[in-house]
Amino acid sequence: MTGTPPTKEIVIETHGRSEACALAGRICDLYEAVFSLPPFNGNATEFANQRRYFPELLTRPGFRLTTARSGPDLVGFGYGYLLPPDTAWWSRLADPVGEEFATETGTRTFAFIDYGVLPGSRGAGIGRRIHDELLGGSGAERATLSVQPAAVRTQEIYRGWGWRGVSRRLMDPPIPAPVFDVLVLERMPPARRS
Repeated sequence: MTGTPPTKEIVIETHGRSEACALAGRICDLYEAVFSLPPFNGNATEFANQRRYFPELLTRPGFRLTTARSGPDLVGFGYGYLLPPDTAWWSRLADPVGEEFATETGTRTFAFIDYGVLPGSRGAGIGRRIHDELLGGSGAERATLSVQPAAVRTQEIYRGWGWRGVSRRLMDPPIPAPVFDVLVLERMPPARRS
């Protein structure tokens, strides 16, 4: 996959479960193209893990997939789901969060699991459009994500969009990294009007 010059028209689309299932192979290929590069430097184990968990995520309540397309080519993606009341998301944190903060209702928090834009399409606002479409239409009050500390530029972008760090999670096993920073966005983008 190669990047698409940002001068082409980019179409942002959100997909239901059946469309997301049909796109699974393309999304996994796009994930690999994005996360094989620095600072992530993903490997075969990480990519196999993502190919395994992506279909399972489709069954989660509130699952959403948003893509950026230039003609027939996908140049960016983002997906996640609503955290259920019995989620373990807020456990195993280096700095525990309070009970009220960690209480989930099934619609309170959208977990932004994976997100990326091909290098040749970066710098044209595509990532922000995916981010805002995905989160704005989730129906959640807030969002959370985890990101590798080595992804300094990615974290700067998130913080510029209003995300803030709340803790760190130690990974067991340490794939794709031993530690992830956990961020929260408490001011969600507005839902796009049809």
